[in-house]
Amino acid sequence: MKIVDEHGLSVALIETADLTAEPWLSSDRHIDVVRMLKPPVGLRDDLAARGFICKPEMLTWLARLESDESTFLARLGNKSRQDIRRAQRQAAGSLREVVQDESVDAETLDRFLALYEERVSGMQFGVPYARRHREAVLHGPQKYFAHFAFEHDELVGGCLVLECPEEDAIRIRFSAVTESWRRSSLARTLYFSALQTARSKGYTWATLGDEPNLYGHLTQAGLFSFKVNMGFTAVPSQDFSDPTGCDEADLVLNLATLKDPCLILGYANPSDVTERALYGNLITESEIDARKFSAHFLTEMKTRPPRNLRGARD
Repeated sequence: MKIVDEHGLSVALIETADLTAEPWLSSDRHIDVVRMLKPPVGLRDDLAARGFICKPEMLTWLARLESDESTFLARLGNKSRQDIRRAQRQAAGSLREVVQDESVDAETLDRFLALYEERVSGMQFGVPYARRHREAVLHGPQKYFAHFAFEHDELVGGCLVLECPEEDAIRIRFSAVTESWRRSSLARTLYFSALQTARSKGYTWATLGDEPNLYGHLTQAGLFSFKVNMGFTAVPSQDFSDPTGCDEADLVLNLATLKDPCLILGYANPSDVTERALYGNLITESEIDARKFSAHFLTEMKTRPPRNLRGARD
């Protein structure tokens, strides 16, 4: 067993030989999560019996663009449609939106990156990934386009979008809005504007980020619900053009570092590698209405306490 730090999270990486002895139970070091990378299919039922969740390491949020926005919105529930239309009206009445669909201006990009880093700095485990991509956004070889929102001369929001012709898709890579406009759901407006630009360019698919399948750490469970309500479906990243995507098995021992609730999407039938259906696991020490995190693409949503609160195996 090897204990590593992953952006503030203490993770015990184990091998097959560690399962019988369960050394994480006797370790004198703090451990948040026990993890087996690429768990063998033959071990997955045993892992599940010990409380592990067999899961894709990364999730890709995927949506078919449809022929127009109205058709896309028709797939959503009434409240989701109303929230999006309300956000669009608020933005249209107060903001100026700038679309840079052929190339991204360096000065505007730098203003966006400053806003992005300001927002990330307020997160407990935020990592400012966007700055690393500045030169690629400006000079390629991959092509980006951007949507920016201005209130008078102040940049109050934006998103950077990567074009992937080989996937017939666009990838919304980075976004940020000011706190005041976050409360007005400006991100929804920018995302839907970006989807319309993608349609005009002839793309079929859009992705709204690739995320670690452990909500409550770098991302929070509320982001899951936001993306569901935007009309996107979470799939294992390896099922959509991620050659490095793989599976892992996680056992959450406690929520000392993770935010309650912690949400993980696991394979509904972990021992059948041809079965890709996912189910939800809310790990919490509180009474939570699991229906708040329901999604049409999940077989079910389970609630469980972290492992250190129960003596028996699941």
